[in-house]
Amino acid sequence: MGVPARGGSALPHQMVKAFHSVTTAKTRIRMATAADAAFVTAIENDVELKRLLGGPSGKLEEFYRKFLSDTKDLGFLVVESLTTGIPIGVCGLLTGSHSDDCEIRVILMKDYWRQGLGTEIASALKARAAEVYAGKRLTAKIHPENTGSLKIARALGMTEDSTIVHGPYDGWIHFGSLT
Repeated sequence: MGVPARGGSALPHQMVKAFHSVTTAKTRIRMATAADAAFVTAIENDVELKRLLGGPSGKLEEFYRKFLSDTKDLGFLVVESLTTGIPIGVCGLLTGSHSDDCEIRVILMKDYWRQGLGTEIASALKARAAEVYAGKRLTAKIHPENTGSLKIARALGMTEDSTIVHGPYDGWIHFGSLT
């Protein structure tokens, strides 16, 4: 689904009240920790996976280890399978210096696509955004060829606001709705 702004260094997110995890029918969404650095690095640098999600970050595991040890918000969360307990993706709600609104982000490993998990996770994030960021717009930047993310945004009740016409997301579709 949406992707964060690219850049050299990590930007601080808006701090939120304590959050441990959210459980959906098939997943558990939890805060990422430094122990997740290898998994996050693999996802963020997977060329095929990130083809329609802003491209690989190019950042090393050490970057993510430090970044995740300093992160205390909802911008970078890990998604685990309830069945196996293993990480299957990352997600988050980006605010503050990333977005004036509340940008939703879901990235699942390819083995977990087309199972309804993206919609399930995004719905849980939308509910959390309504609690934590009441009054902010929920947004997503989606590549026009990313049909799965387009379907998820529409399932959440998001509507197409505009087509982005500059920067690294030129030609991408901007979606939005009220939290």
